[in-house]
Amino acid sequence: MPYLLAQLTSDDVAREIARLQHGYRFLSAAMIVAWAIVVVYVLLLVGREKRLKREIAGLKVMLEEKQK
Repeated sequence: MPYLLAQLTSDDVAREIARLQHGYRFLSAAMIVAWAIVVVYVLLLVGREKRLKREIAGLKVMLEEKQK
């Protein structure tokens, strides 16, 4: 193991750091996109729920008027 470490140069270490940072940048971008999709989906569901609640309230009013 010490022999392998002795063969490493500062350029090798810098290249490995750059490679790992590139991977983390890609992972970070992918996670941001995934969270954005989740947030948009949840907002769409909230809007749909509000619309359905209004429709149900309207139908209840219509039913009450019909029963009178």
